[in-house]
Amino acid sequence: MAGKGNPSHGAGRRRFLARGLAAGALALATPHRQGSALAPVWPPGDRAAGTPIPETTVILADFGGRPGADRLALAAAFRDGLAALARAGGGTLLVPPGTYDFGAFDQPESILLCRDLRDIAISAYGAVFAANTARLVVPHMFYFHNFNNVTLAGATFVDHGFFPWVDWKGMYCVGIQADRSSSGLRLVDCRAERVLGLLASNNGAAGRHLLSDIHVQGEVSHAYYGVGASHIGGGVSVDLDCHNVRRAFIAHAARRADVVVRTSADRAWPGSNGLVALVCQGARLGDVEHVRVRIDVSGDCIHDSYVHFYHQGPQAEGAMRDIDATVNVLATQSMGTMFLFDHEIHGIQPRTARQWERISLHGSLAAGSTGRVIANPSVSTAGGTVYLDRNLAGLAGAMPDRFRIAPESSASIPCDC
Repeated sequence: MAGKGNPSHGAGRRRFLARGLAAGALALATPHRQGSALAPVWPPGDRAAGTPIPETTVILADFGGRPGADRLALAAAFRDGLAALARAGGGTLLVPPGTYDFGAFDQPESILLCRDLRDIAISAYGAVFAANTARLVVPHMFYFHNFNNVTLAGATFVDHGFFPWVDWKGMYCVGIQADRSSSGLRLVDCRAERVLGLLASNNGAAGRHLLSDIHVQGEVSHAYYGVGASHIGGGVSVDLDCHNVRRAFIAHAARRADVVVRTSADRAWPGSNGLVALVCQGARLGDVEHVRVRIDVSGDCIHDSYVHFYHQGPQAEGAMRDIDATVNVLATQSMGTMFLFDHEIHGIQPRTARQWERISLHGSLAAGSTGRVIANPSVSTAGGTVYLDRNLAGLAGAMPDRFRIAPESSASIPCDC
């Protein structure tokens, strides 16, 4: 077994890692699609799997990081293992199977702070990262600050102290932030249960051009968030299986995003006003542009809407444009609304100068399902058009102003997405 001084490792472990990463990369490269052969949201070349990871491999256990080790020993092992790979020009940190319990947290800490990683994979198939959030705080298990071409694969996360109700508390599995250009972060085959969220972007509007090329594939259950991808410059893809998740995806100023969610829920779990929330706080803070959303939903309805086109804040100008959204309700249920369009400033506004433009809505309802296809409590005074598939238009009844039936000759609207 390789030690600290020899970061190479045998072909067997390389093959094991390659199988896991290849499966995850394939899942990202071929997300589930529904209904149409539409043009991609951004050029296919931007969705490449990324720069290859160098073959150098080190094992966390060789640095003292073993199941049962205490928090300080585990943090030191990650620090030293990643430092060894950085000196080698990149490679893979192999985390052996087992439970890595970091104990109780009463501060909003970065449990494993990972700065300036480049060309590094963390292979954690069979590894469980556990914590116990003891107060109303939000720690992060992995916090990647400035990065280039980083993959976390196979990890499972659980927070024994997570609380999903009004005064929620709990761990984010992964946080990202950048003060310089950072791109190429991938979560592959990751699972999260009873956590605040799988991934959170912590850049504000001023730094929204610094983060790009973020890809997340995995499973989330009994959580508040799946993925929070606010203020990412572009190149976001998400492919999630969710059960009892209040918000599968939320993003302020989303650009060039492709979101695929398969979800189910129980009525006992708290819901939200939107399973997928696309948020615009105003043009100066970033419009929402070039987004594709696909949702397959079963089980009880705990959400006011499945896709929420959500303008916020007092700025007069702001737009959501070139968006393609599909919701398929796969089992009979009493639902709220498939697609919700509104603008909130200390309450929902009856009229707004914000714009919804070149938006295409698709989907299907299981026989016997009840609920609304569209709700538009904030009537837009700006130009712009929302198109519905003919089958949805037939289910929607009377449509709001500027909502139109899509041309019969086209599988989608004339959308630049």
